[in-house]
Amino acid sequence: MNLLRATLLLSLVICISSLTLKIEPRTEECFVEEASKGSAATLQFQVTAGGLLDIDVSIYNTDGSLLKSWSVATEGKHTWTPETDGKYKFCFGNQMARWTPKWVSFYLSQGVNPNLAKIEHIDPIERTIMELSDGLTELQEEQKYLRSVERVHRETIETTNVRMLYWSMFEVFVLITMGFFQIYYLKRFLEVKSSV
Repeated sequence: MNLLRATLLLSLVICISSLTLKIEPRTEECFVEEASKGSAATLQFQVTAGGLLDIDVSIYNTDGSLLKSWSVATEGKHTWTPETDGKYKFCFGNQMARWTPKWVSFYLSQGVNPNLAKIEHIDPIERTIMELSDGLTELQEEQKYLRSVERVHRETIETTNVRMLYWSMFEVFVLITMGFFQIYYLKRFLEVKSSV
């Protein structure tokens, strides 16, 4: 019964949000997330497409002060423990781009609320379940990150293959054209011109 209770407790208190969004050039997209005091929060992001794969990211405290920022970053991860209950804001800015939109995948996860159960009040099995759940959550986040990296690499390979196909077709066209030109030129060169 305790095992079932701990599993239900963990499934209710661990929250992971995952989004992929398109940020237009010269704009900034901001999101607000409620966080409880003492529960660890993690923001992980990666630019998956668009331009030089760079973006500006900022995380703000509940009072509006800057908690962490990245400038012209491709990816990043920041974990913090909120000092107060409230709404934390994080913004993705694409002000440096003139024409290119950026696609950003980001994950926001919040840990266990410390007011629900103290670690010393649970038995070793529940503690092990909590550790396994944390490890599984971290593994899922890493897997999502690797999938987005794989998608970016696959798109790069696909565009390279298309370019190689076009270049090969151009080479074949040039070789055939040169062959016909040489035949025509040699035929004219070797023609016997009669002066009669």
